[in-house]
Amino acid sequence: MAAAECAKAVLFLGESNGFWIQTGAIILSAIAGVWVIRSNGFSSRRRATIDHIIHQKTDEKLIQDTRTVFDLHRKNVKFSEYSDKKDSAERKAILSVLNNHEFIALAIRRGAFEEKIYKELQFTNFKKVHTACVGFVAEIRKSENNQMIFQEFDWLIDKWDSCPLKKIKDQKSWCNPMRFFE
Repeated sequence: MAAAECAKAVLFLGESNGFWIQTGAIILSAIAGVWVIRSNGFSSRRRATIDHIIHQKTDEKLIQDTRTVFDLHRKNVKFSEYSDKKDSAERKAILSVLNNHEFIALAIRRGAFEEKIYKELQFTNFKKVHTACVGFVAEIRKSENNQMIFQEFDWLIDKWDSCPLKKIKDQKSWCNPMRFFE
């Protein structure tokens, strides 16, 4: 009888301790697997964002097109004048920059790029391009009779306007290693 009593004492909810240890190990493995997958997704988004920013900084055509857009804006040129000049270099430059920003906005909305990093690095440039190109986009939408043209770009600007960048308060925060986990 001593063996039967010993077997009953080991059981918990009808199962042995070995069963519960194995079940616990499986559950912990599943939790760790989900955490690893989520962590890798976050790292991949961050890497894709940084790679795209590096690509933008080395793409000579995009750099030249962006210069053209900013030069036109500095000269207070109405961008809407170029909306129907199909063969003008200025129109091509404006569309190139807008298409790039539309791609980025879509990638951020769909979760392919890390929004926080991109916002911190490109907020001012995005705002400048949006301010400069509002009339151009309105004319394109009107002429094409399509209000969805560059809607992702508008969505991102509206989102960022509702929560703009904040000034860094503590100038010594760069030496705090915990800033990477915020």
